[in-house]
Amino acid sequence: MEVKLFIEQLVGVTGDDHEHFLLRIKNRFDRVGLELPTIEVRAEGLVVETEAYACRSPATPTVFSSMVNTVLDLVNVLHLLPNTWKTKYTILHETNAIIKPHRMTLLLGSAGSGKSTLLKALAGKLDPRLQVLGRVTYNGHRMEEFVPERTAAYISQEDLHAGEMTVRETLAFAARCLGTGDRHDLLAELTRREKEANITPEHDIDMFMKVK
Repeated sequence: MEVKLFIEQLVGVTGDDHEHFLLRIKNRFDRVGLELPTIEVRAEGLVVETEAYACRSPATPTVFSSMVNTVLDLVNVLHLLPNTWKTKYTILHETNAIIKPHRMTLLLGSAGSGKSTLLKALAGKLDPRLQVLGRVTYNGHRMEEFVPERTAAYISQEDLHAGEMTVRETLAFAARCLGTGDRHDLLAELTRREKEANITPEHDIDMFMKVK
């Protein structure tokens, strides 16, 4: 709330009129020909498989199926049933996906079709017990080449972090924990180019970017 009030006082942004405010920041970068970093996420030939007892209830939950699945989970942890009773299930089969920069992507599918599994795979949050083939890349770099948690976040349907926080507040909290990242270097390069081009930035936008 304090940050929101600060923004409104500093740059005159009120209500949900954030587009004009963001365009002013973008125009500052455009004037000196500096492009903001973008990320393209790709999944290529992604296969995710798991093993489960064949008697396990289907994905659409009911009270009875939830009880059955809970009992099976307990039995599995205690190793009371032989592995030969397990059946291999394919959650994702040869899945390809491209998430382009500057786009909001909506993923639709029936219950149990693998939507959450695909999103977790793209965010590097898959259960390590799953069998995974194929690859996920960020700008051509595989997950092992960087720290996915500093680039992507998976927000579960359940409030696993803090139930009283919205998605926006959760992301803002994570951003504060990560620190400035490369924003300091980006702002330094922006300032350098403006000086070379003899451009004076808008005072309120300049102040906001330095404070953030």
